[in-house]
Formats: sequence, structure tokens, C-alpha cells
Amino acid sequence: MKLATLAFGLIIALGVHGQEAVNTKKLSIKISNIQSKGKILYVGIYREGDEFPEFNKYWKNSKVTTKSNEVTIEFDVPYGDYAVAVSHDLNGNGKLDKNLFGYPKEPFGFSNNYKPKLSSPNFSDCKFSYTQQSNSIMIKLID
Repeated sequence: MKLATLAFGLIIALGVHGQEAVNTKKLSIKISNIQSKGKILYVGIYREGDEFPEFNKYWKNSKVTTKSNEVTIEFDVPYGDYAVAVSHDLNGNGKLDKNLFGYPKEPFGFSNNYKPKLSSPNFSDCKFSYTQQSNSIMIKLID
């Protein structure tokens, strides 16, 4: 009986994983207004419930060395709702430096090109739906 339950659970798990793989496509994120070449650009994708926009607390991430004033990064993710935070590490210390008031001293950006005023954005401010019809976003860095 235990073996049958285990086998059934395995079949269900593989079916769910297989379904996610079918719905996983390339999300394309184009980032513009890059001012400094040869520096690291950090891109984090967050799901609802993640600690958005906390640096290094993303669901998936990528880092690339900038070579021009625009870069496009692709992620394999299932369709769903996400938010993206980007930071450009100009001094190479591996973190987003902030001033005394907590505002970033290095270029940054968010999905929906959200521009924070007095506080960091919430997930809902930057949330977008990744679907078959809507499979790319653009983010312009704030410097």
C-alpha cells in the first residue's frame, strides 16, 4: 500500500513538474539608460511573497557586465505575476549603496518603470503579468 501511495505521489509530482515545463518560456527584460560600461548589473525577479525589492532576496537572478547603454536578459520562468528590481553596481562592492536617507546612490530600476518617491516600492507597484502574449518588459535605470 505504501509503495502504491509513493508511486502515485511521484506520478503527480512529475505531472505537475511537466506542466510547469510546458508553461515555462523565455521572459525578456530589456534594460536601458546604462551609464557605465564594464560594471555589474544585477537583475532580480521576485514573486508575490518574496522580499521585494530586497537586494539578494530574489526568486531568480542574473548578473551581467555592461558593455553598452542597453542590455537584454532572458529568464526561463513559468507564466505568472512577477516584479523585477535592477541595480547597477558602479563601485564593485556587490551591493546597492544608499545615502543617509536610504535612497540608492547607484543606478537602479523596477518593472513598470516605477519611480519611488519617499519609500521603496511594494510588489504590487511593480507587478506585471508574464503571459504568452506579454513576454517582454523594458526597464529604464534611474540614476
